[in-house]
Formats: sequence, C-alpha cells, structure tokens
Amino acid sequence: MVDILKMGSGSLANLQQAMNTTGHNIANVNTEGYSRQSINFETHDYQRYGFGFMGQGSRIASVDRAYDDFLTNQVQDFSSSRAQYEVFVEFASRVDNLMANSETSLNSSIQNFFTSVADMAASPSTLPERQALIGEANNLVDKQHAFYGLLQDLNAEVNSAMRLAVEDINTLSAGIADLNRQITSETSSGNRALPNDLLDQRDKLIRSLAEKISVTTVAQDDGALNVFIGKGQPVVVGTQVTDLAIGSNAYDSSKLEVIIAGQSAANGNSSFVTGGELQGLLDFRSRLLDPAMSQLGLISLGLSESLNAQHLSGMDLNGDLGGAMFNSNTVPVAARSANAGTAAPSVSLDDYSQVRASEYQLSYDGVQWHLSRESDNTTVSGAGPLSLDGMTVDVSTGVASTGDSFVFNPAKTAAGNFDFRISDPRKIAAASPISPLQNASNTGTSELTAVRVDPVNGLPLASTVTLTFNPDAMGPGVPGFDAVGGPGGLGPYAYDPATESDGKVITLGGATGISFTVSGTPDAGDSYTLENNFGATGDNNNALMMGELQHARLLNNGEDSFQEVYGALVADVGSQQRQGSANLELETTLLQQAESYKDSVVGVNLDEEAANLIRFQQSYQAAAQLIKVSEEVFQTLMNSMR
Repeated sequence: MVDILKMGSGSLANLQQAMNTTGHNIANVNTEGYSRQSINFETHDYQRYGFGFMGQGSRIASVDRAYDDFLTNQVQDFSSSRAQYEVFVEFASRVDNLMANSETSLNSSIQNFFTSVADMAASPSTLPERQALIGEANNLVDKQHAFYGLLQDLNAEVNSAMRLAVEDINTLSAGIADLNRQITSETSSGNRALPNDLLDQRDKLIRSLAEKISVTTVAQDDGALNVFIGKGQPVVVGTQVTDLAIGSNAYDSSKLEVIIAGQSAANGNSSFVTGGELQGLLDFRSRLLDPAMSQLGLISLGLSESLNAQHLSGMDLNGDLGGAMFNSNTVPVAARSANAGTAAPSVSLDDYSQVRASEYQLSYDGVQWHLSRESDNTTVSGAGPLSLDGMTVDVSTGVASTGDSFVFNPAKTAAGNFDFRISDPRKIAAASPISPLQNASNTGTSELTAVRVDPVNGLPLASTVTLTFNPDAMGPGVPGFDAVGGPGGLGPYAYDPATESDGKVITLGGATGISFTVSGTPDAGDSYTLENNFGATGDNNNALMMGELQHARLLNNGEDSFQEVYGALVADVGSQQRQGSANLELETTLLQQAESYKDSVVGVNLDEEAANLIRFQQSYQAAAQLIKVSEEVFQTLMNSMR
C-alpha cells in the first residue's frame, strides 16, 4: 500500500512540474529569444522481489529547451549581413538623394556658370554680364562647399555610429561573459542540469552582437561559450572579456578605426572587422563616401586649374593681363603616425588633367621609394623624385626610415579649398592679349583661330608677327608658314593642307607661349598677323576659350569633362545604392526564412501546449485517483483488524 501511495504522490509532484513547464511556455509565447522547454520523464529505479522486478513509478529526468545549433547560427549570420546592408543603404541613400536631385545637382551649377561665361562673351565690354558671371561663380563655389560640407558631416556621423557600435559590442560582450559565469556556476552544481532561461538570454545577446559585427562561437565543456568576432578576434573567452576601442586612422585623424583596446590604430585599422553594422559603416566610407569626396574634388581641381590657366592668358577691361580666377591647389601629404624617420615629401602638381580621383601611397623600403595609385595599384619606384599622373613627388627633405609611408589625395580636399578670387567685374579677362588678323588679299580658304597664350611671360610682343604661307617653307615641296617679327627666332612652321586641313595647332617659338590653330587650304602668299591687343575692350577671344572648357575632356588623363565626371559619380552612387538595396532585400528574406524555420523548431506552439496541458491535467487526476484508491485500501485493511 505504501508503494502505491508513493507512486501516486510522486506522480502528482512530477505532473505538477510538467504543468508548470507548460505554463512557462505559454507565458513566454511572445518573449523574444525564448526557446520552448519540455519536461522529460524516466522510469524510477525498480525494486527486486522473489518473483521478479516491480516498477516504482516515474521521476523527472530533465527539463530541456528546444535548440538547433545550425538554425541558430543561420539566424546570427543573416542578422549580421542584414544589419550590414541596412546601414550601408541608409547612408548611401542620403548621398544618392543629394547627388541625383536635379535641384541640388552640381551639373546645373556648372552649366549656369558656363552659360554666364557665354553671355559675357556675347557682350564682353559691358559690366552686367560680368557681374552675373561673378554671381554664378560664387554660386558654383557655394554648391561645391555645400556638397563637401555634407560629405564631411556624413563622415562625422559614420565616426559617431562606429563609437556607439563599439560601446554596444563591449556591453554585450560583458553581458555574455557574466552569463557564462552564471551558467558554469549553475551547471557545476547539482546534476549538471542546464539553466535554460540563462541560455536563452545568452543566445539573445549573441544575436544582438551579431547585428554589430559577425560572430562565431565555440562551446566549452563547462557550459561557457567562447565568442569570436570578425576575422576571428576573441572578445569573450569563458568569463574573460577583450574590449574593443576607437582610434584615429594612421594617416587621417578625421577617420576613426576599430581597434583592440590598448593597441595602436596604426596596427589595427579595422582590419579584423567583417559583417554587421560596423562593416556596413566601413563599406560606406571606403566604397562610396571617400570616392565621392575625391570625384567632387577632382571637378573642383579641374575647374580651378583650367580656368586659371586660361584666365591668366587673357586681358581684362583695364588692359591688364588676367590673374587667377580661383584658388590655386596644393597637395597635402600625410605621414603615417608610426613613421620613425624625418622625411617630409612634397608633391607638385604638373598636369592636373592626368590626376586621378584616388589616394596615392608613398613608401620607403630602405633602398628606394615606391609611389602607388591605390585605386588600381599602378606603381613607380626609384630614388626620387618620382612622377606619376601629372605629379612629381620630391623626397629630398629629411631622412626616411625603412617602412615609413605617406599618403596623399590631390583631389580630396580641392572642393573644400575651391574659392572664387575676383570681385571686380572689370578684372575678368575676356579678351585675348594677342589679336589675329587675316590679310584682306588672301585668296585661299584657310583660317587662323583659337589663339592661346601660355605663359604670358613673353608679352607684350616686341613687334607684330607675320605668318605667310610658302609651298616650299620647309624645303622644296614641303609647305608651311614663314614667320617674321615678334621676339625673333620664329619659324618656319610646317603645315600641309593636303593632310592637315582639318586643323593643326602651331606654337610659336621665342618663348612667346602663343599657339593657334590653322585649318583649310591657303594659297601661296596668303598671310596672317598676330599683334598686341591691349585696349581692345570688345574682344571676346579669351572668354570664348574659357567657355570651350565646359565640354573639353580635361580630366582623368583627357577622358572626361567636368560634367561627365559628375555624371559618372551620380551613376556610381545610384548603382551602389540599388545594389545595396537588392542585397538588403535578399538578406531580409533569408533572415525571415531562417527565423521561421527556427521558430518551427524551438518556438512555442499554443495548440501543442494546450494539448499538453490537458494531457498532464488528466494524468494528474489519474494520479490523484491512485492516492484515493490507496487510502481506501488502507482503510479497508484497518477496519478488518478491529
């Protein structure tokens, strides 16, 4: 009778715990990160009798949580990649909206500026058109400054977001380490049963960590979980935490990098970061923000250098040679913070048309210098000076140590330094200091156009230059132009109408810096004169040549115009934004599927729990009936003994 009572009371206790577990599941059906728990029964130890073995009822073997390691890792991985693309798209969309908006487009400002140049060329001697050009030039400057400032603000936002992400990572890592401590403590006591709710809390923290940076985990025998981030950097080993920190880029203090606390940024530079919000921020900065700043700067660089060169070749309303229209450009060189030597390289800009919108790295290996264009690793080496992309790098100042390196980007800061220097409309040099005149008696079809002066050191001309076509100028049967006058030492200049009638550029000798284009077919004796043009306020030759710069392919080694560079920038930003959006949509779908699969395995099903509750309730009633029967049998036995 005692055995029946014991089995009944034990069953009641077991079933009460089963109903408690079911109730726990139902109560947490909406709790994020909760995994369904189930109670497992096992047969109690048997008892031996002479006739055989008798069972002693049941007991609770364990309370397990539903868990699938593969699905959990999938959810973590997709959470990480989704967060990466979400951050990238968020920032990229802002740049795309800024660049592609027709109302804020830089193209419209460039167009308005060159339209005002054309208007001035149509009326070079009047002031209103010149004043309008000054206004449009300042508008162009303001637009470039606004774009540059907004991109700088985005860089500051990226830095701030990186700080917050690192703080969150450190907080989450500390929480995981603390849960490891609790889990190992609870597991080591008693029958090594696992604290399911603590495991759920730890998994939730790990998933939150995965949204910041990619995560891999390795379980220890004591129940603790070692956590590695990015490319394998450990942040939690048992209960020990390795904190991350933020440091300045080794070359650029305006850029922040993710490093290990206590290490130098020169040794880290976010090299271990992959996945999550941090990867999205770094991708945005390297793939979109920095290139956009360089492309905008390249446009500013090209505008200032080309217009300055042309304006210096002109003459203003006061009869003076033109000055610089825009600020000149310098190329700052940044030394790596860990450099040991005293070398101080300098960069001179020789030909802006060859410069690329790229970062350039200069390094010393102990024997020679290496200059590399980072966008495609084009490299030149030598003892110095080094020349690449229209720039000359002088390395003669100071003494370099092995491993020293420097970076510079000739275009990156050009937009910030872009500024218009003329406030007096009379000082705009619309006229050419040299006037080309065609002899009225010419009988051929030739023309002399596009007179340019660069530099103007040889002006004014000492006397008029006369060019006369001679079929034998360069020798018998070799045609060209004889030249007399000017500084002396001029000509002759070859020109063959049979092969060069479409146009040939001729540059005068004698350090005049004068060039012009000859086209068509001249007859023998046809002549032109070049003379000083001072006082010709109605001349617009220089203004016309400034206007031609709008569509000239002056950038990227003569491949692109200003507006083509901007158009390519807008297209690239839009393409990356769309690609990022497509990747975000894909990763969101994959994450939703993984979460759905995981929920089907580990989530709470209310219908199933309701069925379990009924089943356990009925079993509880049966166990109670067993106790009642044992009591009645015992009372019967006691009554028979009276």
